[in-house]
Amino acid sequence: MAVFEYRGLLVASGKQVHGVRDADNAKVLRASLKREGILLTSAHEETSAQAEGRKNKLDLFAFFRRVSITDVAMMTRQLATLVMAGIPLVEAVAALTDQVEKLELKRVLTQVRDRLNEGISLAKALEPHPKIFPPLYVNMVAAGEASGTLETVLERLSDFMEGQAKLRSKVSSALAYPILMLIIGTALIAVMMVAVVPKITSIFASLDRALPWYTQLLIFVSNTLKSNEMVGFVLMLFTMIAIRKATAAPPVDEKEKDKPMGPAAKRPLGVAAFVAMGLGLFILLLFFYIESVVSLIIGLTLGFLVGLAVSRLLAYIATPNGKVWKDSFLLKLPIFGPLLRMLAVARFSRTLATLLQSGVPLLKAMNIVRNVLGNARLEKVVEEATGSIREGESIAAPLRRSREFPPIVTHMIAVGEKSGQLEQMLENVARAYDTQVETRVQAMTSLLEPLIIVFMGGGVGFIAFSILMPLIQMNDFVQ
Repeated sequence: MAVFEYRGLLVASGKQVHGVRDADNAKVLRASLKREGILLTSAHEETSAQAEGRKNKLDLFAFFRRVSITDVAMMTRQLATLVMAGIPLVEAVAALTDQVEKLELKRVLTQVRDRLNEGISLAKALEPHPKIFPPLYVNMVAAGEASGTLETVLERLSDFMEGQAKLRSKVSSALAYPILMLIIGTALIAVMMVAVVPKITSIFASLDRALPWYTQLLIFVSNTLKSNEMVGFVLMLFTMIAIRKATAAPPVDEKEKDKPMGPAAKRPLGVAAFVAMGLGLFILLLFFYIESVVSLIIGLTLGFLVGLAVSRLLAYIATPNGKVWKDSFLLKLPIFGPLLRMLAVARFSRTLATLLQSGVPLLKAMNIVRNVLGNARLEKVVEEATGSIREGESIAAPLRRSREFPPIVTHMIAVGEKSGQLEQMLENVARAYDTQVETRVQAMTSLLEPLIIVFMGGGVGFIAFSILMPLIQMNDFVQ
């Protein structure tokens, strides 16, 4: 059965509609829509090759069409409501397919419904779509199906995902304004240094007087930013990083590494060649407009060396050991390190509590939690703890030995294990750390905003002071 993306008109109102529907062929699709009062105007069948090409194609608007965690949470709550009402699972998924608005989610639900019609369980039907339904989601659904409490598990899943989305929204919205102010302020100061300051300070060149040190510093920084060396340096640096990103191939499965490369595997090298060719043409044009070719070559050389070092660093960070090193460094940062640790601990506690409440076995739950932490160092700690638990240890002991989890967390986990209330203790830890994260973010943003204003005002004030003071001294000298 094929999947069609269709457009049509409602016969009753003339309103345009579109969606995704499965059918044996276009004729069957037309008849099915006609029975629903829809006049088919166009239909596009997506084959497996076209689907693969759509995934590999550069889509500038993919971000706006992506399925968010909020969309999945809403869909999960609706599915739980339908299942609680006694509607068969296939009919419930079919109703959701017509209900959701995101085309990608419609397409996925259509495929899930087809697999359910073939007699496959819901968890197995969700497995081929890990970007929308992660392992946490699939395993909880499998546990709910096995225990006969699917509707309860779906309710817990929707609560969990809504909580995660709310926490992420609070953090991102709190940091958005300070980051935007910092970017705009830095850009304005850079424009002033490159375009405004040179025109004003050019009048100082004719003076036969020593300028104050701060004016000399301003002129030096301005000349450096607009120099040919800086142009070549920035150009080559960004080009090297772009080439590194283009040639960074996805990890290859050990079973398939000996197979010949297809067009999709060769594509990164073609992108890198295209970037390098564009760089060559741009540099060739620069030679006709640049003031000093030697300065440009010096800047290009420095940019190449620094870009090569940055590319090597990015390549190392992409390795498993590099990820652990990077995330360990982030956890040790003075201000952001504790915040990242709090976020990871809250995610660990809430996810593990949700999985255990849904009937997922402990070892399997620990493996799932490891994949949702978002920090390679803590993922390694949880992986080692899972091995210790498999050998008969408690959960708290290996986490305490790692010294990566706060003592209060390991203590509460130990108390929960002894009292048989582990899930409740984990929920308490998650709530406490969610509150701490929210408080810390609010305090940090309340400090960041005045600091950024001081930074911007200080930069503009330094520029104005460095320009005005020599002019005032000139005026006093003339008088």
